[in-house]
Amino acid sequence: MAATLEIFESMIVALGAFNPAIFTPGWLAQNNLIGKIDAESANERESLVIMRQVSVIETDWFILQVLEDKLTLASKGAVTPMIKDLAAGILSLIPQTPISAVGLNFTGHYKFENTNEYHKIGDVLAPKRPWEAMFPERAIGLINLTIKVQPCKRDEIPKSDDEMNIIVQPSTKIRGGGVSFTFNNHKDIKVQKNEFVTYAECAGSLIDEEWEYSRKRAIEVFEGLINAALTDGSGLPNES
Repeated sequence: MAATLEIFESMIVALGAFNPAIFTPGWLAQNNLIGKIDAESANERESLVIMRQVSVIETDWFILQVLEDKLTLASKGAVTPMIKDLAAGILSLIPQTPISAVGLNFTGHYKFENTNEYHKIGDVLAPKRPWEAMFPERAIGLINLTIKVQPCKRDEIPKSDDEMNIIVQPSTKIRGGGVSFTFNNHKDIKVQKNEFVTYAECAGSLIDEEWEYSRKRAIEVFEGLINAALTDGSGLPNES
């Protein structure tokens, strides 16, 4: 493939009602979710914030931000299953927390061999002809494209808020011909939960079960879109 995956990132998001002040490096270490060295490193960083409204904990391999309505856990460095184990472990410690949704997010930053291939991504995924007709002799370019995929046909009413979102943007981390692709697997907890588990327990199980599928699916989507663009749309595979 003419594009190279330079950076790959993961972020796990849970929406609910949280108490940010309980999230500290010591709390994570005491519950065996991180090691003593990670806890000490987090406590020494200037980025550490522990307040009633927000907590921010950073180590060499993750950044955890907890607001009153959202928990975000982002990877640093190589993406490994450790990030989903940490997210599921945190939710297991707060089983009575009301969680409404979780999102499994993966972002790939791709570098292209030349400017022509870089521009082909936007030209195929966001055709310029309608815009060029309205703005002749002007430069037209893709800045932010978001596609929503729901588990229903276009004329049907979705049975849940489950959805996948794919976002295409110029990369902010690769100069000179980089494109970022983000895959978001959004899961509605209320349709997944049963009477035997709490919302937080259900969210933790979903993260554990869906993370690897989402990681693989993200790469399939990214590479499929790149292949389709570089073959002028003819290389897009049918979904199996």
